[in-house]
Amino acid sequence: MRKQWIGVCVAAGLLAACSSNDDGQQQTVAAPKPAVCNGPVVEISGADPQFESLNPSVNQDYERDGKSYKIVQDPSRFSQTGLAAIYDAEPGSNLTASGETFDPMQLTAAHPTLPVPSYARVTNLANGRMIVVKINDRGPYGNDRIISLSRASADRLNTSNNTKVRVDPIIVAQDGSLSGPGMACTTVAKQTYALPARPDLNSGMGSASSVPPSEPAGDVRPISNDTLQSEDSTGAPVRSGGFLGAPTPLHSGVIESDTPEPVAAPVSTPAAAPQPAAAPVSAPASAPAPVTAPGSVQGGVSAAPVGAAASGSYVVQVGAVSDSARASQWQKKLSQQFGVPGRVTPNGAVYRVQLGPFSSKTQAASLQQRLSSEAQLQSFITNGGAQ
Repeated sequence: MRKQWIGVCVAAGLLAACSSNDDGQQQTVAAPKPAVCNGPVVEISGADPQFESLNPSVNQDYERDGKSYKIVQDPSRFSQTGLAAIYDAEPGSNLTASGETFDPMQLTAAHPTLPVPSYARVTNLANGRMIVVKINDRGPYGNDRIISLSRASADRLNTSNNTKVRVDPIIVAQDGSLSGPGMACTTVAKQTYALPARPDLNSGMGSASSVPPSEPAGDVRPISNDTLQSEDSTGAPVRSGGFLGAPTPLHSGVIESDTPEPVAAPVSTPAAAPQPAAAPVSAPASAPAPVTAPGSVQGGVSAAPVGAAASGSYVVQVGAVSDSARASQWQKKLSQQFGVPGRVTPNGAVYRVQLGPFSSKTQAASLQQRLSSEAQLQSFITNGGAQ
């Protein structure tokens, strides 16, 4: 009999190590253990974790539809696995629990009990994809889903409404350091870039200045051409508001070529002094005939129609989704945000969202860097002619 009582006590102790909310969502309440990484460290991207004060009004225990929800007080002891929902709503249609305007193209998510605002690593257990999302809303309710992902988050993870995911919180300290279950075997990719050495424009060769660049003070910030100065009056001004250093802003959809083909202007000779037909004379090098780059603007008038950009061979592919209407909406939003043309191309059961085309790979790479630094979007460059 005494052995039976000992067995009952052991079983009771094991059950006491875990608890579950009234809605069936299980969370770990055992003493926290240091995160141990037994495999390679993987760099993941997504939302940029920032320290933010918690919103007191949405971080209190509450009841909804007869169920009680207890806010997670120690995210370092929380990890959850279950099905993920996808929250499809019109941009700006409502406000999130954190007071932000809902945007389906942002990497956000809703959770019923994690602190708001906070950050978490979400892993698609079917394909191993991981991203960082910002928890800025409450939900989902009325189903067996544990988290509700924005459309952008779901597309990055390639999830559906029947995909099993794991949610691991990321704790952001006031000094910006990251810890918690979501940092086990992972590091968060930084979305900033250091400013390169300024070119020596006075040398005439465009070589880098021999003066070593000064070290950036404080946090490294994205590159901005507004900080560049030039004493050389030739070439495109570096402080212009145009795309890729154009002298004036280009019309929507017009891309400026960076390698225009030279055009020789033949000079006709007077009839009184005939010259041999086999020796055409080119214009002097000091006064070349004006050459118009495709899509460039001269004298306030576009030298080529908007459709001229379609002659480019490089495009930046941002992603692929299964719904054509959603792909078009995403493409239009990105084209408007970055001031470049775009298109949606079908590929079997999915629709690829592409920006461009561009006439050079340098222009495509410049946009790819902006997508990463300004919108935290991963992309790749491909040949637009190969569909």
